[in-house]
Amino acid sequence: MGFHKSSMDIHLKDRHVLCAYCKRPSGEATYSELDLDSILGAVKGKFKWSAENFSGSASDVTLEQDGPEHNPILRARLDSGNGPQEDVVNLADCIKNEDGKLKYMDCF
Repeated sequence: MGFHKSSMDIHLKDRHVLCAYCKRPSGEATYSELDLDSILGAVKGKFKWSAENFSGSASDVTLEQDGPEHNPILRARLDSGNGPQEDVVNLADCIKNEDGKLKYMDCF
């Protein structure tokens, strides 16, 4: 299950830090941050998991909750080597809420 289903007030800080209040099994919510630059990179204008520093080549970075599942979609214009191109990534694919903390899980 993606972190967004057990979290609230999901937002970005400084264009690359994912922030949320994540529910713990006890029901209480705790504030958590995860620096996406430590787990998400950009290669040839595309997001890449298990890489680093996507924000170094990104512009127009936004986080939206999209679709009926309210998936947390990170959108940015990334340098492709031939100019910027837009790409998106569903953060719920590889980030989970583990006991009230945002955690990266190897997923690809």
